[in-house]
Amino acid sequence: MNKDILMVITIMCGFLLSVFAQDVAWAGIADKIEKPVKKSIEIRQKTQKKEDQWADKKAELITEYKNLCLENENLIIENGNLKKEFKACQEDIASLKAKIAAIEVISNELEPYLAKALERLETSVRTSLPFLAQERKTRLQTLRKLIEKHDASGAELFRRIMEAILVEAEYGNTVEVYREKIDINEKQIMACIFRLGRVSLFFKTPDNRLTGYFDPGAGKWVELPEKYNREIGNAIEIAARRRSIELVTLPVGRIIAK
Repeated sequence: MNKDILMVITIMCGFLLSVFAQDVAWAGIADKIEKPVKKSIEIRQKTQKKEDQWADKKAELITEYKNLCLENENLIIENGNLKKEFKACQEDIASLKAKIAAIEVISNELEPYLAKALERLETSVRTSLPFLAQERKTRLQTLRKLIEKHDASGAELFRRIMEAILVEAEYGNTVEVYREKIDINEKQIMACIFRLGRVSLFFKTPDNRLTGYFDPGAGKWVELPEKYNREIGNAIEIAARRRSIELVTLPVGRIIAK
């Protein structure tokens, strides 16, 4: 009986020891499995975080790359436009240089031409009828100073000389009345001068007793017969707009060729 009880107790103790040993073994296996799993999870979480960060960075880089590509296209277009503008500027510069060279040639040729034109104008005034002598002389003296002192550009000098020529030419299309002292019969008298274009000059004294004309051949004032007093007086009145226009007979005579 005692042997049987002892055997049962032994068997039970053996069973309990076996179960306890299995629990201890499973607990060791669980620890060995749980640690790698936790570590794997941590690694995966870190990897996912890095992947997310890289995805964000990748998207940022892609956006930046697209912007750079667009900017590069714009720069290519702008560069092409700048090349066109540069080429146009070069053409303009070349054209301006050619024009400047042409202007220099014209300027070099213009000055001698203007000097000769002024000489001819001076000769024309000197040998023409002596009307408005001081005004015309002053105009020519001013032009002569501009040429000799180079006080004006070629364009300005050209304009001034052309104006003087036109003024002289215009005298041929107009009539004029003015007062001036003249020498006649070895005396100096105040007379009313009537200019008939560039053709003739007549005079009349204030008392209407003496009339005459300028003889270009003799280069002096000449008295006319008394019969011309009335006609010359009428011509002066018409030119001064103090009398209505009418036909008058004047001793114009023959034009002297210079």
